[in-house]
Amino acid sequence: MNTVYFGTLAHLLDDPFLDARALEIIEKGALWVGSDGRIVAVGPRRDIVTQLPRGIREVDYGEAWLLPGLIDAHLHFPQYYVVAAPNQGLLAWLKESVFPAEMAFRDVEYAAQVAEALVCRLLAAGVTTAMIYGSQFLEATIALFEAARRHGLRLLAGITLMDRGGPEPLLLNPETGWRFNEELFHRYREQKDLYVVLTPRFALSCSPAMLDMCGEFRRSHPEVHVQTHINETPTEIEAVAEAFPEAMDYLDVYQRYGLLGPKTVLAHNIHPQGAELRSLAESGCGICHCPSSNLFLGSGLFPLRRHVQHGIPVALGTDIGAGLHFSVWNEMAEAYKIQRLQRYSLSAGQLLYLATLGAAIALHLEQEIGNFGVGKCADFWVLSAAGDAYLEPRLSHCQTLEERLFVLIQLASSGHRLAVYRGGGLVGGSPE
Repeated sequence: MNTVYFGTLAHLLDDPFLDARALEIIEKGALWVGSDGRIVAVGPRRDIVTQLPRGIREVDYGEAWLLPGLIDAHLHFPQYYVVAAPNQGLLAWLKESVFPAEMAFRDVEYAAQVAEALVCRLLAAGVTTAMIYGSQFLEATIALFEAARRHGLRLLAGITLMDRGGPEPLLLNPETGWRFNEELFHRYREQKDLYVVLTPRFALSCSPAMLDMCGEFRRSHPEVHVQTHINETPTEIEAVAEAFPEAMDYLDVYQRYGLLGPKTVLAHNIHPQGAELRSLAESGCGICHCPSSNLFLGSGLFPLRRHVQHGIPVALGTDIGAGLHFSVWNEMAEAYKIQRLQRYSLSAGQLLYLATLGAAIALHLEQEIGNFGVGKCADFWVLSAAGDAYLEPRLSHCQTLEERLFVLIQLASSGHRLAVYRGGGLVGGSPE
């Protein structure tokens, strides 16, 4: 059904790190969504209403904010119940907390329950697209895809591939890894908004034979996305250098096996070398910054400014279960703090960009999602401070709409969500 939504609209027209005017905020705005779930028009209410056909459905959110659907570019499905586990850093945390939790996903019924909980929680937080590490177990990962399909989450996910560095039940040989990915690929390749992602855990978990399989699979399936980790901690980087002495640096490990390109997203990259940044820019890879995870594990401070200077696409991720938030909305506030520690101040538009249009570019999906561009999929959520005893009057003290958006980024939570829409359909909350 043709529907027009009224409220305060905010989205990015372009990259705000390059253009200070890229943020567009339309007070008393209108978002017209066609019956196909795509955006027909967006603009001031007074302009859009003159174009509307007779009998169109109207949903008026008053002064509430309509924001593009959030994109979580990195989290781990089998780590749903690992959040807030005490740790002594990345590698110890994997052995003590993560691997035992991941082995529980051999139980398909349990995996299906967790998949349901995770997908519903993401949508409730305004996340309409997520790139997720699946389980090492095929049926568990299928359960994740099916939960996303039922509830309307746009999902990019795949089998977590590892053949060393973990307990035996989590290890797959390269042949089994190929077979599992092939099965997922053929099961979901025709399914709208479900994408199979080649997912080598990280270099330390994969033998040369496993990485070689991944490169061959990517060459034989050029449409497939790739996700993995890089440069998260100094200890990890040293271990990778020992395991792959022929590689010039961490990034070169993946380069040698043909895993880099515009559809590849690498999580973290907290400690990159200059040569790696240049190579990333040339390859078109995206980087996912996971602020609360980096802080919780003590991994370091992400050098966003250096990535921006090299023109590398950057997204945000919760990195559940090392991260502490189930919504990248909260990660925006954490990202701001991490950059302030490095004397780099981000605007409201830059923060929103990292979780919407910038993330869409990093995932190579900017033609479909990321802002309110005409013809794009109508993914959006509605945020309101009405009734909040502090936040509502706090906003009244702001001088500009951009300042209001900045305050919302810092102080609002998913609890201020009124509704979430994916492809024009309601997937969380209820219309006013």
